Amino acid sequence: MPAAIAAVVALVWPLPADRRPRLYVRWWPAALGAFAIELALYNPPVDQHPWAVEIGPWIWVATRLVMIAVALHNAHVSAVVVPAWLVAAAGLSLNTLVITANNGYMPQSTEAAIQIWGAERVSVQRAQTRLQNVVPIDQHTRLAWLGDVIAQPTWLPRANVISIGDILLALGIAAWTRRAFGAPVRQATPTL
Repeated sequence: MPAAIAAVVALVWPLPADRRPRLYVRWWPAALGAFAIELALYNPPVDQHPWAVEIGPWIWVATRLVMIAVALHNAHVSAVVVPAWLVAAAGLSLNTLVITANNGYMPQSTEAAIQIWGAERVSVQRAQTRLQNVVPIDQHTRLAWLGDVIAQPTWLPRANVISIGDILLALGIAAWTRRAFGAPVRQATPTL
């Protein structure tokens, strides 16, 4: 989440003309609003309110739908980076599909979570009564293979358990960022 917020701020922050990105995120206020809602929803004091615990998962699904709409809109209007936006939209869509199929929660592998954070921390987190966006995978989980089942290496800063959708989303954002801030694309010169 902090990296996403930093990326949005970097894209809307005024820069000198020679350092401005060549591509922009259209509908960025909608994306920023969705991030802000998620940030408020899953942090104190909102995450402890009974209404948040009850309807928060569906608010989260709504923010995911906004993000999918932003990605698809940018794919439509930014022909230069359509693949990047489509990969990001695919990742968002896979995550939203599994979240919706599991009543507004992302299913998470307990084994992968223990591998990252240890059994004691995982059991403490699961016992909390505040709003959380993950639930342990069990026999009732739908589309478990699309959930958070991939443990990142523990040597990564802030290692986490991620999904296939997260990987696609990260690849799409990386491709867009490379194109937006990277070297200009050389136009092919026609051959006679």
